[in-house]
Amino acid sequence: MRHHLVIAFSLFLFILPVHVVAQTTADPNQSSYSLKGRHSLDLSFGLLSSMSSSAEVTFGGVNTSSSGNGFLGSVNYAYWLEDEIALSIHIGVQNADAKTSVSGLNVSTESVVVIPLLFGVKYQVFRLTDSNSLRPYLSVSVGPYIGTASNVCTGMNVAVENITETAVGSRLALDNDWLLSKRFNLGMGIGYRLVSDFNRRIGSKKNYSSPEFSLCVGIIIGKGKQ
Repeated sequence: MRHHLVIAFSLFLFILPVHVVAQTTADPNQSSYSLKGRHSLDLSFGLLSSMSSSAEVTFGGVNTSSSGNGFLGSVNYAYWLEDEIALSIHIGVQNADAKTSVSGLNVSTESVVVIPLLFGVKYQVFRLTDSNSLRPYLSVSVGPYIGTASNVCTGMNVAVENITETAVGSRLALDNDWLLSKRFNLGMGIGYRLVSDFNRRIGSKKNYSSPEFSLCVGIIIGKGKQ
């Protein structure tokens, strides 16, 4: 049910800018938002991600945990080679978990994080408005997904385990940017992250492939080129 609501909300966000921009860009003489030679920096937030925390007190001890599952967020940089083509770099957080268990004199702490570092291309597939302020993109990116897990046990004895694994992953998405001005934009993305298995478990699983729904806010830098 939650995923259905997210999909419906995402479709609404795609349709709303088209309706608004179609009404505000009827003048064919309105200047175009050219991006050639400019830089953009975006912050993205996952809509399908879930956050949870819990605490349990028993006769044997205390257990606490907090976790974020799915695509949580990212920082995205793009340089526009042409008005409709950009090279991009994407670094984010796919999953994050932290757990602490206290039993007698023993304390166990486990932390897990999966970080994608992706390099790719954005291509505007078609033009929707005269000013080109609403831009649908096909985005393709590949790169390493770096998973780290650490487990520290203290008490009568001290044990430390650190695991770092790297898997090859990709992101294929349809992104939709709405240029509010020549400096600011809003956007959203619908896509899928395909990731190979880690050799060892990172947290509770080896594979972190998942669908993605995201929102982003960004700034556009530079004067651009004609």
